[in-house]
Amino acid sequence: MPQAKNIYFRLFIVIIAGIFYTGCEEEKVMPDDSQRYDEANEPFYNLMKEWYLWNDKIPEINPKDYKTPMDVLEEIRYKKDRWSYITTVEKFEQYYEEGAYIGYGYGQKWDADDNLRISFIYQDSPLNNMEITRGWIIREINGQQITPSVDMSDILGPEETGIENDFLFESPQGDTVDTSFAKKDIQINSVLHSETVNNNGKTTGYIVIKDFIQKTSDELYDAFEELTEDNIDNIVIDLRYNGGGMLAKAKETADYVIQDEHIGKVFAQILHNNNKENENFDHTFEQDDLNLNLNLPKIYFITTEQTASASEALINGLKPYQDVHIIGENTYGKPVGMYAFYENNKRYAFVPVCFSIANADKEADYYDGLETSVEANDDLENVFGSDDEECLQQALYHIENGSFDLKKTVLRSRHNKVEYKSLHDMIGAW
Repeated sequence: MPQAKNIYFRLFIVIIAGIFYTGCEEEKVMPDDSQRYDEANEPFYNLMKEWYLWNDKIPEINPKDYKTPMDVLEEIRYKKDRWSYITTVEKFEQYYEEGAYIGYGYGQKWDADDNLRISFIYQDSPLNNMEITRGWIIREINGQQITPSVDMSDILGPEETGIENDFLFESPQGDTVDTSFAKKDIQINSVLHSETVNNNGKTTGYIVIKDFIQKTSDELYDAFEELTEDNIDNIVIDLRYNGGGMLAKAKETADYVIQDEHIGKVFAQILHNNNKENENFDHTFEQDDLNLNLNLPKIYFITTEQTASASEALINGLKPYQDVHIIGENTYGKPVGMYAFYENNKRYAFVPVCFSIANADKEADYYDGLETSVEANDDLENVFGSDDEECLQQALYHIENGSFDLKKTVLRSRHNKVEYKSLHDMIGAW
């Protein structure tokens, strides 16, 4: 692998990170307390001066004046940068390569009535054994009522296997379940749901993609194989909780839906700082692994403010070639990406912003997010694939009528601020 000043190697993956929940701390990887400063400070500082997208904005400092590389990062971070982070090599590889993390295997989101609802559940979650689904409310944890003012990270405790908490859940029908779960190694399934929806003679493929990680390739293959066996006429890709990940996996998704005439054309342009222009390159569309011939002239995406980075690049990369419709909320706005670097002793994975991402039309300045074609609520009270779920309903309405149902465009208030601080946040699940 290519070297960076003989201190770090750059990983094969391109990281485009996102965060899906609130109340989390930055990753803390503290050195031995006996050290006045961490020996990794200086090489990290040199790394940033070489690879950081805004390297010309880095102030001159003495890295030995700071205790940890995290302190150095916060001192030199450019004002536009909300995403660069530092984590442990172990946690980094566990998520991106193994598709695993420590937790309970579910996502959560506040509804307009200040109820904390389950937004999604991984297949490996113990909640599945209780037949708990998307839409259930978390009423109490360890006897404490759950309100928007609580610190969920504090209540649920550290990211360690065996940490047990008592949950009181309530179903949409008002039934309650009081049960205890212990944190464990959760195996992630990046495709949360896929099915074929038949609506007044229209056959539509619907797929919910939560993560772009190493194992996404096999899951996409299986999902699209099943969808195409049903001879779908349209496709809806649900990215409402997808904060990004590996750009190559987002491109694989695009390969499945792009028209054959565009294979070989530019999907995304990767643009580095002025000192690294020789690293610039284009991702181009390739024939998908199933040799599909979907040739769909239009495509629907479901998004929220939690849709970020690689998922935004997926949407933006298809816009020059297809009739793209965005349903839900404006996306987060992160048109940049990161590389990961390890230090020699492999304590730290440094993940700084290293490049910007443009589509074939050189559109790359969407820091305020990609705008929706029509607003629709993230309908937490309905499961994925329900005909009553507001976002999917809008897609099916447009497929049938050629326009959106403009009577349903008022977004309800909620408490779901998106922040970007750490790998823990990137995972977007508890």
